[in-house]
Parts: sequence; structure tokens; C-alpha cells
Amino acid sequence: MNEEPMSLEPAESPEALRVLHRAAEQNPRAIFVTDRAGTIVYANPAARQATGHLPGDAIGKASHSPGSKPALSDNGAGLQAALRAGTEWEGALPAIGEDGGNDDRHMAHVRVTPIRNAAGDVSHYFAIQVQPVGRHPEAGRSEHVGTPDQLTGLPGRSQFMSRLAESMSDATRVGVGLALAVVDLDDFKSFNDSFGQQGADRLLVAVAQRLQDIVRRDDLLARLGGDRFGLLLWDAQPDTPNHELLRRIQATISQPLNLPGESSVTITACAGVALYPRDGASTDAMLQAAEAALGLAKKTGHGEVRISEPALAPGGMTRIDLASQLRQAVDRAELVLHFQPKVSLHSGEIIGAEALVRWRHPAKGMIPPGEFIPFAEESGLIVPISEWVLRAACRQAVEWRRAGLRPIKVGVNISARHFRHADLPDVVAAVLAETGMDSRLLDLELTESAMMHDTAAAIRIADRLRALGASLSLDDFGTGYSSLAYLSRFAFDQIKIDQSFIRDVTSNPVNGSIVAATIAMAHKLGKSVIAEGVETEAQMSFLCRHGCDEMQGYFFSRPLAATDFSALLAAGRRMPLATPAAGEAVPTLLLVDDEPSILNALKRVFRNEGYRLLMAGSGQEGLELLALHRVQVIVSDQRMPEMGGVEFLSRAKELYPDSVRIVLSGYAEVGMVTEAVNRGAISKYFTKPWDDDQLRAEIRRAFRSMAGAATVDGNGHSN
Repeated sequence: MNEEPMSLEPAESPEALRVLHRAAEQNPRAIFVTDRAGTIVYANPAARQATGHLPGDAIGKASHSPGSKPALSDNGAGLQAALRAGTEWEGALPAIGEDGGNDDRHMAHVRVTPIRNAAGDVSHYFAIQVQPVGRHPEAGRSEHVGTPDQLTGLPGRSQFMSRLAESMSDATRVGVGLALAVVDLDDFKSFNDSFGQQGADRLLVAVAQRLQDIVRRDDLLARLGGDRFGLLLWDAQPDTPNHELLRRIQATISQPLNLPGESSVTITACAGVALYPRDGASTDAMLQAAEAALGLAKKTGHGEVRISEPALAPGGMTRIDLASQLRQAVDRAELVLHFQPKVSLHSGEIIGAEALVRWRHPAKGMIPPGEFIPFAEESGLIVPISEWVLRAACRQAVEWRRAGLRPIKVGVNISARHFRHADLPDVVAAVLAETGMDSRLLDLELTESAMMHDTAAAIRIADRLRALGASLSLDDFGTGYSSLAYLSRFAFDQIKIDQSFIRDVTSNPVNGSIVAATIAMAHKLGKSVIAEGVETEAQMSFLCRHGCDEMQGYFFSRPLAATDFSALLAAGRRMPLATPAAGEAVPTLLLVDDEPSILNALKRVFRNEGYRLLMAGSGQEGLELLALHRVQVIVSDQRMPEMGGVEFLSRAKELYPDSVRIVLSGYAEVGMVTEAVNRGAISKYFTKPWDDDQLRAEIRRAFRSMAGAATVDGNGHSN
């Protein structure tokens, strides 16, 4: 016996219920109410129109037609699990056909919410259409457009891309914007390694639930695969993403999680965001733009959000134009190599060169690598460019040998994308054979990111490359995870310290300590060390003092065209090294004050003491001199602009802990100076005006203590 359709408006209902009924009846989105079996018991006019029913049709009768299927069925484990658990579910369902069952030719994205009775038991389900019904792209076939993710119950990648296409069409029609965010968990591989597959699955489910709780009703959340989630955000302005929502997402993910069977864990995520229609006219273009922005966010650090850049490239070219022209650059011989010398810090001679690609555009001139290499990485064009650089660098090295120049190693950067190609060793072997290059003179420079995705495969590729005779260098050390596991599991011959640490190595105690520790660690592991970006004599001297093997940077030479590098190599130019001079054995006193008159007064105090006197007009200048010379005792004024004496001597203590540090201060600064003495930043202080004899006596005691320490150490000078 057929049931009559349920009415939401009893004869004597209160006004609130009548308003609710009118809201449902007038809602432009399809609304259904089903019983627990999934049979439709109410449908609003929009729903009846969507299914082809006339307003007078008996929906209950249609839902019980012979052969019809329940409306909420046949959509995989995600929906069924939600129905059994009595929880809300959102995803794609077959549209309701004229018989009240499923119309497999069309898909509707709906949100299903359980309705509970007074006893708290689920009695009905409320389903509302989130997005318009769309033509099933596989109409006529039995498969649906993907299935929900089995682990999280979220829509899967294919469903997400289908919805993205529909939403882009709808957004164009109504004139609103969309934001596509790709969210990727940080260090998920490490979590997986530590907690196992089950722990990682529990983490993904917990993150999915948190994201589901925070996204708005009109937005779409999906799992794109692995630890990557997709977010489709509506009502974004054409050029402005919803920053507030993105910040809430980041904050929500980063809150500690209490996982079943695990201790509390904290995880962060990076996100890349693309805007429609600005960043692409197709779903693939939008996803590519979001993933490119995600890649930049990952390089910046953990928990970062990066908005895609406008679709313009160097010189105002569109990304499409850039891709087209970059593909042709190799064939048109528009790419050229420059070579930056690598110099030995033991002999001062040129022992190698790094090959750096440049693009000589016929209309726009020389385009630096920073303007096209990132795009080449994103688009995959880096692979043919990388092969061209390898071949051209090997040919040039062979030409130098044939010209009678002494052999040097040539370094070639291998991108992370190229390194993951299993045939890379075969390509290198073919280039070596083709050019006649001695494999022992080829140095392949890799970054940590090249090895992160599949460590076992990366080890196999690295071992095959070394079997060819080439050496391997770990590039940009310090900017990524800098994991000791990479140094122990991969047979690197050399570590390259990134220039970001060298830039302030003489003034930043933290970076100075990192550089010194990296050099010592690498030598313990039997690897040599090269420093990038050396621009001053003080930086070079610091590296020499701590035993660094090689350097490259503007202090010796900028990258040069092949002909200019040939001339430099032929001339046999060497770099003068900071070797200890005869004066280095003389006790050295550094005087620091921003007032020339005070410096002159101090010079007069010590001129007959037999010290080598160095004078600096600022704390920064003092740090430069400390890097250039072995200084045993430092005397500094406290009141100096930009960097006061206590700060200067505190840095000196971190960088040169064996030095004796004395400050000259006024009475008003005694409290600050006393605190610095207590924490060991300075050894002693004198108030102004000082007593010449007392100051001379104190400096003599300082040098005697330093000489005694050196004698105990047995090396004739301070450590």
C-alpha cells in the first residue's frame, strides 16, 4: 500500500513551521526528505522539476514504482558508512530519475543530514543539492564519476575535478570568483615512518574531519591522494582569495591531535592557492597553478600559504608564451652557459667550475635563470633544459682540455624532477660517451628535495651515477631538512653550504656556528666542503680558519662566459689566501669606538706595549677585523650607534669564545654591563674616564692569560 507524501505543514502548525515550509518550497536548490530506507517522502518544487515530475505527481507512489531503487543508495562505502553511523555526508550521487530511483546519466552533488526523533534515533534523512545537476561525463556506462575516498569518506580526485569543472562554468555564468586550494601535510613521510600505516591513516582521517568541520557549506573538500587535500572555495573575489578562511584552516590543522592509540601529535600543512578565472581557463591549468604555488610554499617553510602569481612571466610574456618559447629555446640555440670558478682554500687556485644556464632571448635580451628556471621546474621543461646543460658543459670541458688548459671539475645541477627519472644514469652515460668527457671530471649537484619522495629509488640512481665515475655534491645544504640520514645513506663526495649562511657568517653567531659545525661534521664523514656566495675577504678568512676546502662567489669572480673563463684559467690566476703572517704571532689588540678621538687616545695608551693594534669605528667593522685576524684581546666602547658594545662583544664571544673582551662604559650603563659580565659576554669593564695605568695593567694580564692557555694547548696560539 502506497503511503501519502509527508506534509511539513499540519493544519494547526505554528507560524515558524509555516515559514519553514515556505522556505523549503521556494528554495531554488533541490531538497528531498527520505525515510531510513532511502525512499523519498518529500520533494520541493525544485526537486520535482529536476526529476521531471509535475507538482501534482504522487512522489510516494513514484518512489515505490516497480524496479526503482532507494534515492540514497549505490554510492560506495562513504555514504553507506555515514548513514549507518548517523553522521552528515557530502558527495556526488546519481540524480533522481522519473521513477524515483537513480538516473545514472546525471550526477548531483548533495549534502545528506540525519534527522533524529525525540528519542534521538535517526528517523529520516534531509538531502539538499549543493551544486546543479551535471551531465555524467561517462553517460551510457555503468561506472560513476569516481568514488568517494574509502579512508576519509570525502570526495575523491575525479569527483573533485568534475565538480571543479562545473563550478568554473557556474562561476562564469553568475560572475563570481573561485579559489582552488591544494593543502599538503608537512613531514608526512616522517610521520608515516614513525607511526606506521595505521597511525598515518588515523592522522589523515583526523585532519579530514577537522577540515570538514571548518569549511563553509558551499565549499567543497576532497582528498586528492596521499596526504594532499583539495578545497574549492566559493564567493572569492576574482583577484582575492579568502585569506581569513585559509588562516583558519592552517590554525585548525596545526592544533595538537590526540590520535587513538598514539600520543598527542602536532602537524602543519602548506597550501597553494589558484584563483579563477585569473590563473587558468581549464581545470588542469587551475590545478597546475595551485600546485605550483604549493611548491613555492613548501620551499618557504612549514605551515606556509602561497597564492599563485599572476599568469605573467619575464618581460610581460604570458605563461603560455613562455612555455612555447622556452620549448624552442634549445633548438634555436638561445641557451648559453656561464661558468663560476670554484677555488681551493688550501692553494688559492681554480680547481673547478659550476655551469650556470642563461637564456639569450632574441627580443628581450639576456633573461637570468631566476626568471625562467622556476617556471621550467613547474612545467617539466626543466628536463630537456637539464639535458642540454649537461651535454653543453661536457663539450666545453673537453674543448678546454684540447686547448691545453689543465683539467678541472665541471659541476652540473640536476633538478629534482630530472633526478627522479630512472633513465638519468643512462642519459649521463650516453652524454659522456658522445662528448668524450672524462667522467672523473664531472660533478653532479643534487638538492635534498631530489631524494625525499622515494629514498630507495634515489639511492639506486645515485649509486649508478657514481658507478659511472662522476662525483656527487649535496647542494644548498642547510636550506632544507639537512638530515644526517642523507649524508649517511647517500655517497656524496662534497657538501655545498648555502650562501644564505655565508652572507652574515662573520656577524651572526648562529650562522657562524652552523658553518663551523657543518665543516667539522663533513670532514668527520670524509667529505669535502665548498661554500657558496663568498663576497668578502672576511668571509673567506673565516672559512679558511675553520678548514673549509673550497669556495665560489663574487669575491673571486662572477659567473663568466666560456671564453672569459678560458682566459682566466689560462692566466693561472690564484686567490691570495688569508695565511698567517709574521705579525700573527704578535699579541693583537682590537680597539673599537665610533669616535676617532677616543680611538686615538686608546692608541696612545698602548703604543709602547708591543701589541699589534687594530682599530674599528663600529661593531660591524670590528667583526670584519675579527674574521680577518687572530685577535686575543678586544676593547670596545659601549655607546655606539646601530650596535652597542655589549651586543658587539656578545657576538664576538659566540664567534671567538677564547678572546678576552673588555668594555668601556659610562656610569649610566653599569647595570647593563654588569649583567653582561654575569652571563659571560664580557670579561671586565672600565668606566669612563679610565685610568691609563690600570687599563694597561689589565690588558697585560689578559695577554698573559691567553699565552698561558695557548702553552697548555701546545699549539703556540689561541684556539
